[in-house]
Amino acid sequence: MIHLQPNTANNVVYLTLYEKKKDFATFTNYLFKLVHQTSFKEYFFVATLNVDNERYTKITVSTDGTDTNNLLMEENGYMYYYVYGQNSETNLDPLNAAVIGEIEVGVVSVPSGDTYFTPNTAVINDTVYYG
Repeated sequence: MIHLQPNTANNVVYLTLYEKKKDFATFTNYLFKLVHQTSFKEYFFVATLNVDNERYTKITVSTDGTDTNNLLMEENGYMYYYVYGQNSETNLDPLNAAVIGEIEVGVVSVPSGDTYFTPNTAVINDTVYYG
């Protein structure tokens, strides 16, 4: 499962997409399609690759909509993700001729802003010890 923070400049995602290159014709980029589980709204982006080798694929995903290749995440909750191999740096249509095939399918969690909190780590001084 992928976890993305909403309105965040650089979410880092680790997947194993490279292994599917042996099953398809040569391709250069990964197209992602996210579909919200309840509203069915679709989000598309071409992955910004940091590492893509036999062991893992490291992708940076921005959800703040700061550039045309990033998402503006307007909803939280769970989404399905679909990854396609393609030979285009700009195509956002899975039906385009540049798309070679579907690489992976999975689930994405996008929590609401109040989901994460900082725990109180202060030492409590009013503890009573019985001897």
